[in-house]
Amino acid sequence: MRRRPTMPRIAEIDRAILAELRKNGRMSYVHLAKEVGASERTVRTHVRKMEENGTIRGYTVREGGVGLTALIRIKVSPGAEIGSFASEVTGWEGVEIIYEVSGSADLVALVHVDDTMSLRTLLDKMWLTAPNEIASTTTELVLEQY
Repeated sequence: MRRRPTMPRIAEIDRAILAELRKNGRMSYVHLAKEVGASERTVRTHVRKMEENGTIRGYTVREGGVGLTALIRIKVSPGAEIGSFASEVTGWEGVEIIYEVSGSADLVALVHVDDTMSLRTLLDKMWLTAPNEIASTTTELVLEQY
């Protein structure tokens, strides 16, 4: 009987490393260590372990079994200032980037969170911060990254 691989446990430093590598996957170990507040040796060890366990699966960071990625489509209420809302949300933990788009939504936020509870907390924060600026949100979970 073949055992299924278990999901890797992720340390806080690993999350910090992944966050920095999402910004720049070609960052040097020296710079990466400075950004996450650890020694270069520690960073190298953690990156190597994440490569071995499949969390990092190539030149681009691809997370396997670690947290979840979602797209949040945001329809802004008529008269609301899209830019000021987007600027505020961009700095929040978990929000990688926000795009202003054409179509049925005004904004699309790419987010990386630990789990569905964290995603719910992020959505609640959006709604509580700007209840009059948001007309609606639609959330899509990313199932696979290619």
